[in-house]
Amino acid sequence: MSALADGPTLSADVDRQLEGLPQADLAVTVPTYNNAATVPVVVDAIRAGLEKHFAGMTTVLINADAGSSDATAERLADSGLPLVRAHHESPAAQLAAVPFHGVPGRGAALRLAVGVARRLGARALVVLEADVTSISGEWLERLARPVLEQGADLVLPLHARQRYDGTITNLVLAPLVGALYGRRLHQPLAGARALSTRVLERLAADPRWPAPGRSMTDLWIEGTAIAEGFAVHEARLGRWRVESETRTADLPTMVAQTLGGVFTVMDGYEDLWLQAAGGAPVPVEGPPAPASDEPARIDVERMVGAFGRGLRDLGTIWEHVLAPETLGDVLSLETDDVERFRFPDDLWAHVVYDFALGHHYNVVYRDHLLRSIVPLYLGRTAAFVLATRRRDAAAVEAALAAVADAFEREKPYLVDRWR
Repeated sequence: MSALADGPTLSADVDRQLEGLPQADLAVTVPTYNNAATVPVVVDAIRAGLEKHFAGMTTVLINADAGSSDATAERLADSGLPLVRAHHESPAAQLAAVPFHGVPGRGAALRLAVGVARRLGARALVVLEADVTSISGEWLERLARPVLEQGADLVLPLHARQRYDGTITNLVLAPLVGALYGRRLHQPLAGARALSTRVLERLAADPRWPAPGRSMTDLWIEGTAIAEGFAVHEARLGRWRVESETRTADLPTMVAQTLGGVFTVMDGYEDLWLQAAGGAPVPVEGPPAPASDEPARIDVERMVGAFGRGLRDLGTIWEHVLAPETLGDVLSLETDDVERFRFPDDLWAHVVYDFALGHHYNVVYRDHLLRSIVPLYLGRTAAFVLATRRRDAAAVEAALAAVADAFEREKPYLVDRWR
């Protein structure tokens, strides 16, 4: 079996492994990096999902590894499934400081998996995370079934989380990506997903895969699928729990990696977002998870204090990044009485858009720019907690929808200044 001219070139070792495999109905890939402690849980869930929901299908497991030095590969081999093992190169900087999603060179892992799944004729490729231990066999079914039976081309996860978990996603990433692409995706950087044959073919032939580094391949895939009219769905997968010794937990680094990735995709793929309008919801599959009764432990006073220190210490950077009217509105926010602290949605949208523009025009050293947004993010999070902590789940969802509305409403502010 030779590499196809319009698809990614696979290594000689992968080619040899593919020679001995039959065509597959379903491909499941698990990108890994030193996950020997947790990957057995993922393997058990894959086996359970296949036995319960896809027993008649030919399945292959693809392990795209970033250079694990533990027994990760051996644990995956214990699945008993046909297995394709491949090593991909990762940027040295990511090996030294593993990204928040836990896999150095994740884009290379995804591209490799797309190439293998396409070569095997898979009707669907399911991507799972090796360190997410809340996984069950139902996840496989909820991701793959919409592709195999309901005409979906890309299925993204929707995890149930405590209301103040994931505020980087809820207050920054989701509203920003939704405004850019014109679709409201709840968790656009959640790692699990499923792709159809049509998307595999489209991606395999595309020469514009993001380069290694901060470019977010997941976001590029989502933007490409939406821009070209593929059917995008979400699947409720229940709780999300990760057990990792490699993912970064440092807040400034997480914020810098997340926003840096989005801004890099914005710079490199303007055609995916400049003309997109609206913020249409996408179909959601699966039963809602019960609301969490886990108590919220949020130190609002500390967050507002961090915002105040940012006002004092980061003014010289913010003067270069924020538009004068935006900076003036930020400086006017009242911090003396924490309980009365507010950070309006429209102002927050302008702040994030100004940072995107500052990154685009390289107004200051980009790492300094990205890290300097952290006090602003903490202030916005504090305001969100103060506005919702005594309200019910429906009110929290309404508050998040209002943030998304603001980003969509203010998108012309970004577009008009982008060129």
